[in-house]
Amino acid sequence: MGVKDPTGSDDTGDALPTTCPQCARDLVQEFTRAGAYGGTHEWWTCPGCGFLGRPDLKGRPVLHPFRYVTGEEADCVFCGWEDCNRASEPFAWDGRQCEWIVCATCGRENVRRIGRDRA
Repeated sequence: MGVKDPTGSDDTGDALPTTCPQCARDLVQEFTRAGAYGGTHEWWTCPGCGFLGRPDLKGRPVLHPFRYVTGEEADCVFCGWEDCNRASEPFAWDGRQCEWIVCATCGRENVRRIGRDRA
């Protein structure tokens, strides 16, 4: 599920919505630093339902839904910080189910396998 990016405009120049795709409340922009790699990560959150999205890295006007990770999987394997990982929706890649993990503290990103593809 992709949602139009509320920060920019599409190819027609029209302004994109700034509301949550789940509950229609205004989204709040948040930045996390990308650690030793420099720069920042941009996130959009909903104070109502908790929707969390990240703009498309290829510049398309899409917000990709993410979730906060809990338990041991919430801890970054690179920097060791606790409860900082965010995960994308599952997707099929190379015959496996995967999710994209992003550490909001150090900025490292990784694709994590979560099971075999059921296709």
